[in-house]
Amino acid sequence: MRYTFKNKLKENLCDGKVQIGAFVTAPCPEVVEVLGVAGFDFVILDTEHTASGIETVVHMMRSAEIYGMSPVVRVYDDNPKLISRYEDIGAYGIQVPMVHTAEQAERIVRAARFTPSGVRGMSGGRGPRWGGIAEYRQVSNDETLIAVMCESAQGLENIEEIAQVHGVDAIFIGAFDLSQALGVAGDTTNPKVETAIERILDVCGRYEVIPGIVAPTVEVARKRIEQGFLYVTILDDMAFLADAAEKRLADVKE
Repeated sequence: MRYTFKNKLKENLCDGKVQIGAFVTAPCPEVVEVLGVAGFDFVILDTEHTASGIETVVHMMRSAEIYGMSPVVRVYDDNPKLISRYEDIGAYGIQVPMVHTAEQAERIVRAARFTPSGVRGMSGGRGPRWGGIAEYRQVSNDETLIAVMCESAQGLENIEEIAQVHGVDAIFIGAFDLSQALGVAGDTTNPKVETAIERILDVCGRYEVIPGIVAPTVEVARKRIEQGFLYVTILDDMAFLADAAEKRLADVKE
């Protein structure tokens, strides 16, 4: 039997369609399933700030695929071996934090792609379905979403050069870290942060790069989508659970 690898998330984003996702920080496939049942377009499986390891993440990917969601992995480093390893187990996208320069972005693209556009090592594992996906090298190069995160002062300073790196599909704004870098830690609605966000959005538009961002509330999500953001996360699983649990408990006690 032959299998295909088609990334609806990347296809829809390239067609200019808004895609709604969530960060998943709990090392739990069932959380991913709940989001799939709810109808999310994608999940970002976070390995940067969580306890999630690769043997759990592969099951979380399977949960996403069952419900037609694209699983993107936020790696914790731009190490080429780390990037390719998550692709080897089936990631539909790789998202790299703290990308500061165009040179770093170029290294990330090369790490994530096979020859002739990269240096990713050959794999016969789950990514290519143990040989079941024909022309896997080309298919993976075409279908895997490569997203870099702008969340530092240096990244903001170099945003135009980063956006021009061939192979960077999306620039995702980490608004919380960006607020810290701009001296207003945690205040993601501060005018300094908003000005930076608008600049990044403008650069993405000029260089045809997909703009992505965290939107922690319904109001912010609507605003970002109206601004033109396409790749939008609207919740973090554990933060969402914590807020709901606290509210439910307070309501009952009241």
